[in-house]
Amino acid sequence: MTTDEGLNGVDAADEPYLVVAALADGEHVDADALRSALTDAAVRDYLVDLVALRQSVRTTDELSAARWQDRRSLWGRVGWLSAAAAVVVSLTAGYLAGQRMAQAAPLPIVETVVHLESQPTAPRPTRVIPLRPGVNWTETAGDH
Repeated sequence: MTTDEGLNGVDAADEPYLVVAALADGEHVDADALRSALTDAAVRDYLVDLVALRQSVRTTDELSAARWQDRRSLWGRVGWLSAAAAVVVSLTAGYLAGQRMAQAAPLPIVETVVHLESQPTAPRPTRVIPLRPGVNWTETAGDH
């Protein structure tokens, strides 16, 4: 954070704290603004507290991530092995059940014979609908 960027709406008493916070965030900081900010004992205490806080947060994240990886690797392997075993057992049971069903009930056999020499005849109608011109049927021109 440089002084020529301007701090709109920021109290002049907070500027040294913002310079130190920008330094802790890894931003570019004007060296003269940092020197003048560190002349105040309260700002130096703020810098020490800020560094200690960030270090403790960083350490906590690293420890919990390392412990999670240790736990996860053991439980992850056990979980994958148990899932694989469940898949194998279910596939085997399904195969055996299918084999027993295939042997227990043979499929019925239907034989169909088609003679190509004879012409098929239409079946007898069950109901005949008479169409009488002008009564229940009207001739129209066209394809309708």
